[in-house]
Amino acid sequence: MADSKNHGAVNNNPYSVLEYLLPGLLKKIDSPWSRLLPLICGALIPLSFAPFNTIHPVFSYLIFFPLALFLWQLLNTRTTPQGFYKGWLFGIGLFAVGVSWLYVAIHDFGGAHWSLAALFTGLFIAFLALFYALTGYLIVKLKNTLRMPQPLLVLFYIPLIWVFMEWVRTWFFTGFPWLLNGYPMIQTLLAGYAPLVGIYGLSFLVVFLSALSLARIRPLVSIIIAVIIFTGGAWLATMQWSHPQGQVLKVAMVQGNVNQAVKWSRAQLEKTKAHYISLSKPLWTKHDIIVWPENAIPSFYHNQEHDFYYQLSRQAKKTDSELVAGLPVYNARTQQYYNAVTNLGGKQGFYYKTHLVPFGEYVPLASVLRGLMHFFNMPMSGFSAGSQQQPLLTIKGYPVVATICYEDVFSSAVIKNIPQAYFMINLSNNGWYGDSFAPPQHLEMARMRALETSRDLIRSTTSGITALVDNRGQLKASGPQFKSTVVSGEIQPRQGITPYVYYGNYPLYALFILAGLYLLWLKKKGQAKA
Repeated sequence: MADSKNHGAVNNNPYSVLEYLLPGLLKKIDSPWSRLLPLICGALIPLSFAPFNTIHPVFSYLIFFPLALFLWQLLNTRTTPQGFYKGWLFGIGLFAVGVSWLYVAIHDFGGAHWSLAALFTGLFIAFLALFYALTGYLIVKLKNTLRMPQPLLVLFYIPLIWVFMEWVRTWFFTGFPWLLNGYPMIQTLLAGYAPLVGIYGLSFLVVFLSALSLARIRPLVSIIIAVIIFTGGAWLATMQWSHPQGQVLKVAMVQGNVNQAVKWSRAQLEKTKAHYISLSKPLWTKHDIIVWPENAIPSFYHNQEHDFYYQLSRQAKKTDSELVAGLPVYNARTQQYYNAVTNLGGKQGFYYKTHLVPFGEYVPLASVLRGLMHFFNMPMSGFSAGSQQQPLLTIKGYPVVATICYEDVFSSAVIKNIPQAYFMINLSNNGWYGDSFAPPQHLEMARMRALETSRDLIRSTTSGITALVDNRGQLKASGPQFKSTVVSGEIQPRQGITPYVYYGNYPLYALFILAGLYLLWLKKKGQAKA
């Protein structure tokens, strides 16, 4: 796989930090076991994410070593097909461990036979791994075809190519921005950069620091650069990007934990309604906001509006509180239905989910796939997407950014309305994924949105992990999984915007353009390798 005789741009003095610290290991880069090294490196990456880094932050820092080893292999790869294959193996390892929860959703809750569940999960993993295959291809292609200083290749173009492919994965085929390299950094000193550069900027820093150990500059210089970056993150973490506005609000989130297997059954509906009413009864006079999770009551709003929700609205007004609930809404005129959020007891509004989950809330090629396995026939798997231009919900007099389920993993969509919003609310149903990595991974991404925007976050889920997150991305309160419970706490409405909210990803786009123009200039100047 690797070619130790063709080090190309990396075979110049001085040596790198990695060569200095691990000369014996790198000499074995051509041994037979190294053929599996990209797969192993990829499989180690998810160990830096939640739930592992919540056990101890040291797990977050582990991402740098397997990433550096993988980049070292790419820098010692002769051909672009080899780079493509190594990148694909890396992606297979990363997603086979990191999104193994998809099998749980398809098999345990979708009712598919284990073989079909394994096949569909495997195909999904193999497809996602192609993004890393293209990353490997582009890095090797750039190394082999254009002459440029090795530090420029390693410290700028490699991190930028990596982040470019993460960005492409965010929108390609509706997008799946899961397991981006920057997320584990919320548990590290680098977290302070999030309000400044966002998740993609953090990913750039992670790859940059990993590549720094490969750059052929003096090891002491590499170490000093790393120390400056981490020190800068610690200093940025002390900055206050937003300021309190208004009174602290008392919040109670009701986690019903209704079994997914019976939740959508008609026979269960009245029991579910009674269950949520019972859990909420002691909360009305003690809290400003009571929150029910995504599709808490699995019945269309118009079927419950004049009885069930009317009574809840009266109770909320009587106690000077508001109830926020996730629910399906049917539009009789268009004959479409939406995954929605509404609030009762105040200025009522509706938010319709805009970013739907493929194969969960809508089924591409439905006429073919719905007959293939029961998973594609799950209840409410034909939602329509809401408009991209919707007014913010107003809760207790404050404009609020609302998201449903995994909408909160799309940072660009979240930040566009933040300047007007005073806090955020996310309603989710992670029950489909059981006791897997999905719920803690999702919470980690939700925390990053709070940190990027400097806004408190209410996160209410059907079966966990329900939590309150402060404007620094830290947990203020959280509840157990798979238990009917109420999680209570306080949030502080805030105003003010972070640099990332102000500039968004435009600085990143500018870097993409400038890097591309420089490559064209090099090619035009005849700097291509013979």
